[in-house]
Amino acid sequence: MPRYPREEMETMVARWIEANQKAEREGNWRPLADFYTEDAYYSWDIPGGLYEARGRENIRTTCLGDAMDPYFGWHYPYDKVVIDDTKGEVMVTWYQVGPTDKRRPDGSEYKVIGASWFEYAGNYQWSRQRDLYDFGKTMALIDELAELGVLSELAMERKRQRDAACKKQ
Repeated sequence: MPRYPREEMETMVARWIEANQKAEREGNWRPLADFYTEDAYYSWDIPGGLYEARGRENIRTTCLGDAMDPYFGWHYPYDKVVIDDTKGEVMVTWYQVGPTDKRRPDGSEYKVIGASWFEYAGNYQWSRQRDLYDFGKTMALIDELAELGVLSELAMERKRQRDAACKKQ
């Protein structure tokens, strides 16, 4: 017996992807927080641990605000979507694509793959999200794009902060 109706979960994913595309166009991911329950949990791996955010407004401010603000002009197209209506879970893969139409010398795009796991809570809201990606490859992509001169000033500032923190270690 499905935990949630399949059609409802498919509608949720379609609404989510549409809202993500709007966020990319506008450079503002904060409205996506409305897709989370008030007590939602969101996490991703960082060097030496796990970044965790609890609560819709905290997610709005940190995960969808501070963490995404430097990446205006970037795109995050979804590639594959797997819906498990029995467990009420969704697994997706997506790409983090840099803000350029240029290509690498080998002809490939400036992008890296990532994935997200979601737990659906009904009422068109997520209760949990876990992002999965290769931190090292993502930082290498940012370094490549910095060399091209296509990063925003805020992204460059974050890169400088990261580089300084790495030198201290």
